[in-house]
Amino acid sequence: MKKIPLFAMVAAAIFFCGCQNTVNTVKRNGLEDSRFITDGFLRDRLELRNIRTARTPEGFLQVQLEVANTRTGWFSQLWSGITGENPYKIHYKFTWFDANGIMIDTILADWQDATIIPGEIFYLTSVSPAENCANFQVSLREADQ
Repeated sequence: MKKIPLFAMVAAAIFFCGCQNTVNTVKRNGLEDSRFITDGFLRDRLELRNIRTARTPEGFLQVQLEVANTRTGWFSQLWSGITGENPYKIHYKFTWFDANGIMIDTILADWQDATIIPGEIFYLTSVSPAENCANFQVSLREADQ
């Protein structure tokens, strides 16, 4: 039996990976914002796309973050399935600040759960606990499985 050279196997693997369907490719146009904090696991998986803020009729600050999961494509889907990260769970929490940058302590500032599917765009929303809130910060981390 004739052995296939290692070079030929590597070239074939690169060729087939390069021929994957790119319909689900996410365009990398993320925002840089210091209010969006992730851990090392999520740093290369989640991309902040948009931040929308508004005041409710009662005067509370309302925030909506548009976040994209950048784990798309055939190989990423396969790898996420093998490693058990498809879908994967995260924790997130909002921290609120007044106009002077002082954190406003609230019992509502607790970690929330979310399940994320590769390639998905999802929204994180929250409403400030007090009318004097002027800014926010959202922290995201990998959930303990």
